[in-house]
Formats: sequence, C-alpha cells, structure tokens
Amino acid sequence: MNAIGKMGWLVVAGIVVYVSVLIAQNQAAAELCDSYPVGSRIEDLENLSGTFFLTRMGPITDPTNPAVQKVIFCASMAMCDTSCSLELEDRVVTSARFLDF
Repeated sequence: MNAIGKMGWLVVAGIVVYVSVLIAQNQAAAELCDSYPVGSRIEDLENLSGTFFLTRMGPITDPTNPAVQKVIFCASMAMCDTSCSLELEDRVVTSARFLDF
C-alpha cells in the first residue's frame, strides 16, 4: 500500500473517532439533563463534576437573584454548542435545558 493510501485510511479513521466521540458527548449531555428533571433536589453542587465527555462551568450565581445558581455542562468537542444547563433555586432544579447544535 502506498503512502497516499495509508494517509487516506488514517484520515478516515480520524473522522470516525471524532464523530464517535461527538455522538458520545451529545448523549452524555442529554442523559445528564434527564437525570436532573425540574423539581429534583441537588444537595451539593460541588459534587456535580465534569466527566470525560463533559466540562462543568459553575456554579454561577445570578447577580440579580443570589438564590439562583446556574451550572453548565458542555461538550468540548462541539465547542460547547451541545450542553446541559441546570438552573437551581435553593438547591431545587427550576430549569434543565439540553441544547444541541
């Protein structure tokens, strides 16, 4: 097999790996939002850690309402276009939004 053929297979393998990880990140974000429906209670926001597929940002306190906190888990390979955004008031989920690109 010549060098161009080997390079072609490497490119195809890279694309397959990238798409596979992108799909896994998308599923991880969707499952996370499903795990915390509106009305569920989260005792310790600091224990909500990121995973291999998702990066955690927050908790971020709303400057207009200090009781409201927001935590965003985003898929880094999708440049955070895919994410799960949880909004909490007094440790109770008031909004769980899954955003997909």
